[in-house]
Amino acid sequence: CLFSDSTMVNGEIDATNAASSVDLVYRIPKAESLGELTKCSIEEINAKKRFWSDSLHRLNIKNVVAPMVDQSELAFRMMMRAHGAHLTYTPMIHAHLFTTDTTYRKNILSTYSSDRPVIVQFCGNDPNTIRDACRLVEGKCDGVDLNLGCPQNVAKRGHYGSYLQDEVDLICSILSAVRDHCKLPISAKIRIREDREQTKEYAKRLVEAGATMLTVHGRTREMKGVKTGLADWTRIRDVVDVVDVPVIANGNIQMGGDVERCMAATGAKAVMAAEGILYNPYLFEGSHPVSYKVALEYLEYAGRFDADVSAIRAHLFRMCQYSLLEHDDLRQKISLVYTVEQFREAIDELGRRVEEVREIEESRTREEEASKVYRDVAEGLRPLESSVVALTPHWLCKPYIRLSDLTKEKEGGEGMSEKEKKKEEMREKAAESGVSVRQMKKRERRALQAEKTIKKEIKQKFPPCARCGQPASQGCKGVMCKKCCRWTCRSEKKDCNQHKYKFAHLMEKEEDNALLEGAREEKMEEEGKL
Repeated sequence: CLFSDSTMVNGEIDATNAASSVDLVYRIPKAESLGELTKCSIEEINAKKRFWSDSLHRLNIKNVVAPMVDQSELAFRMMMRAHGAHLTYTPMIHAHLFTTDTTYRKNILSTYSSDRPVIVQFCGNDPNTIRDACRLVEGKCDGVDLNLGCPQNVAKRGHYGSYLQDEVDLICSILSAVRDHCKLPISAKIRIREDREQTKEYAKRLVEAGATMLTVHGRTREMKGVKTGLADWTRIRDVVDVVDVPVIANGNIQMGGDVERCMAATGAKAVMAAEGILYNPYLFEGSHPVSYKVALEYLEYAGRFDADVSAIRAHLFRMCQYSLLEHDDLRQKISLVYTVEQFREAIDELGRRVEEVREIEESRTREEEASKVYRDVAEGLRPLESSVVALTPHWLCKPYIRLSDLTKEKEGGEGMSEKEKKKEEMREKAAESGVSVRQMKKRERRALQAEKTIKKEIKQKFPPCARCGQPASQGCKGVMCKKCCRWTCRSEKKDCNQHKYKFAHLMEKEEDNALLEGAREEKMEEEGKL
């Protein structure tokens, strides 16, 4: 058996055993330590290289959930498995913190017996650190992945992600270290380079160094934020043609039908979705359900798998993005509450309002028209146009629309950008009010400032910590900051679910010891009388 987990047989995933195993949420204990460093044999390295090629084919893996910081947590991964996902990735984990901070290690990674196959993704720039991080998750997942695609400034400051791509020798040393000393197969997630030939050589070097699978995002490092643009599937095809390991395609997966079109265009073995499934978790099934119902379903998973408040809030904002733009008070409420029950109350209220609108005949007609639009896009009969998607009912799950996309369409259709259109609207308002444009702008600014003042007054103020007076953490039942809560829980031997402190078992241990001591004293007294 290549791996230590019972669901691995001869280096392959035993889907039957994995499904029938006892369900258990697992977190790496703080006491976890590394054993002696040993080198993998040639046979083991060759088996790892074949692992994903064999498993993707045997298990018919096609739909993949991307690694997303604070978004691909266990609760969301389990929900996605119920709606067509075949393979999932954990959120990106910092290898240095994972190997040195036991609290971070315990809190950042949680796995579940039926969340398989799953890949744990790490970021970092030190071969030995990443090697040790990968060894710590042996037997707890089906593979490890090196993040070489993150384009954010935090990755630039930390010297990881896509900002390592200019140091190919360093990347190769990281991959080789994991290949030679970890029982798990190592893969890598990359972005395309500016030059086609450079991208192909880059991919080949990574495979030679030990990567058993590549995920290729069809955008360059500079394509992010407002400059995101469209992913280039032809560049992914270039990589597929030059490497002998499976390639997962990533980018432009927004609607039903995109998976099949992407696989046909790129030749990839599977397709990874990220932003698309955040706004529509039913994307792999090709449907567009009512968003508040999807949010309620997610809250069931969040409660069951103890999702963090930040993850819950982020998911609800995306799933109900367009409805919350229509109901700003509920959006404000969701930004302030911090328990699953409070989140559910807000979504229940959203559902009540949405259902009132859906009862109108016009709304039912709009839903039917939207279904036809989505069906035509999925079948490739019409392109995905942001201006058309924006007009479909707000209560349906649909792709995220960037304002820059709408502006581009308006520049081509109406001959003016969004900025120019706002200027024209301002001139019309000024003419109607009989004032100059300058005076009209002042009025708009005053109204905006007044609105901000009102929101500031009603904004929730966090209660002070009961022990030190600093702002208390959201959701802490003892109304304390993290540091004081830990001290209190430890001294009073109790638990805090919000901070994940577990000290209540110490009280039970003391009680058991007291009972044993009492029984021992009674026995000694009886022996003394005799």
